[in-house]
Amino acid sequence: MKYEIGDRILLLHSKEEGTVVDIINDKMVMVEIGKVTFPVYLDQIDFPYFHRFTSKPIAPSKPKKVEGYDIKPEKKKYETFKMDLGVFLSVLPVFKVEGYEENIQQLKFHLINETNSAWKFNFQVWLRNGMQLEMKNEIQPFANFYLSDLPFEALNDSPRLEFTFFPKEKNAALAASFTKTWKIKPKQLFLQLGELQTRRDATLSYLLFDKFPKKEDKPKEDLDFSSIGSLSAGTTTPQPEPEAPLTPKYELDLHIETLVPDWKGMKNIEILAIQLNEFVRYLELAIAHHQHSMIVIHGLGRGKLKDEIHHILKDTPEVERYVNEFHPRYGYGATEIHFRYQNS
Repeated sequence: MKYEIGDRILLLHSKEEGTVVDIINDKMVMVEIGKVTFPVYLDQIDFPYFHRFTSKPIAPSKPKKVEGYDIKPEKKKYETFKMDLGVFLSVLPVFKVEGYEENIQQLKFHLINETNSAWKFNFQVWLRNGMQLEMKNEIQPFANFYLSDLPFEALNDSPRLEFTFFPKEKNAALAASFTKTWKIKPKQLFLQLGELQTRRDATLSYLLFDKFPKKEDKPKEDLDFSSIGSLSAGTTTPQPEPEAPLTPKYELDLHIETLVPDWKGMKNIEILAIQLNEFVRYLELAIAHHQHSMIVIHGLGRGKLKDEIHHILKDTPEVERYVNEFHPRYGYGATEIHFRYQNS
């Protein structure tokens, strides 16, 4: 007998495989395919192994070719264009967690230049009709500039911020200067800060000007800024020319008596704002001139100025490292900064 019980067989007409489960006689066997058992003649079956090795594998059908499907997309180089959006005042509230509540501790002000031009500016902070802070500086195209902090409780002192902008490059078509004043209304600001927390945004942004006024233009005074904290346009008034351009320093002394002659009577937060702005100004200048190093003399004190400087340095990509170690000239009152640049 060619087959035995348990042999695997192949039905020749259907190419199905099964198993011999019984021998009927010398011409027939009982096979099982799946769950079906039935008799077959020996000439209707064969061992499956010969069929497996001799049959040609069926090639998978090729996907239907759709016209244009194999055309590779053209790689295009897109240039990034920055649009002139204007100059903005950014207000960053700093929160302090007290129990289960987050209370605003202070407001940080930054100037944001979203234009292709550089501007010189004068900035003043007034509280109860008394000027608390004044600075003169410049801001580069598409850059931001830290201005100052304002304690949240100072909103009860009728604060106002005054800006006067000047074109850095002389342009006969533009006005000599442009003045803007923001009289902060606490009630409106509270509402906006509440909406800010609801949206989970970080800052409030107020437009100071979208386009610098031309020489023959008069600034608009009838704009409605009630929805943005009563930021209102001022008037164009002649102002003295800004200070001469700065030169880089390899040793920067931030002691307040070297920066402001009449510093006595100033509040600590005013002194800190002046020192930090002086530091940021010369830090940006050092990077622009590709300085390799710079020493910043911040003194000892309570360490607040040093901590703020180190925080700024941590977020500055061009700073390779900085050290605050004992120095024979400055003791521990100075930080040495080392820069790195991609093309150096």
